[in-house]
Amino acid sequence: MPAKTLKLGGYGEIMINPINIKEKEYEVVDPTGKPLSRKTIGARARSVYMTADDVEVPGNQVCKKINIEGEDIVVPKFMPTSEVVREDIEEIDDNGLIYSAIERKFYNAVTDNKKIKDLILKQHKTLKFPFTAGLGWKMWNGVLTRWNDKLILVACIGDLRKELEKYDEDTIELELEVIPQTKSMKKLVKAMLAE
Repeated sequence: MPAKTLKLGGYGEIMINPINIKEKEYEVVDPTGKPLSRKTIGARARSVYMTADDVEVPGNQVCKKINIEGEDIVVPKFMPTSEVVREDIEEIDDNGLIYSAIERKFYNAVTDNKKIKDLILKQHKTLKFPFTAGLGWKMWNGVLTRWNDKLILVACIGDLRKELEKYDEDTIELELEVIPQTKSMKKLVKAMLAE
């Protein structure tokens, strides 16, 4: 797509191209890995998933097939995060991801824990860990940090800084992973799955 010229009065011209962001698509399957198709039924236009034999699959059995480290894994919805094990928490100095994330959600965070308060509010450290909330189809990078001297949890997907490094002056189209790519990904995904 050709760049559009934008005149900035008294400053000059810039050329702009849109950044198109699309979520990576995964095959919708039943718990055994067989493909499902989406169908709209009824007067209220209810969406359901059907097998190849036209059998409706209950919503709690709809899964996605995700390729992780070269292996296809059938993944049901992730359970909302209620606990994160120590080995999945990374202590970092830079909270820049909360500003450069392509998609983000904000959560007010409060605690009486003096260690967490000291680490984040006084030492200006940030904790990053896998986090799932909402509909359960996305695993976010949970970033517990300080913002205006208060605790905040920012759920982040993608990093615009890293994505822009891949492009020059062309139209940019970003495809977001629903799961942040980290070490020991299989173990992490299995830990986040519904029981």
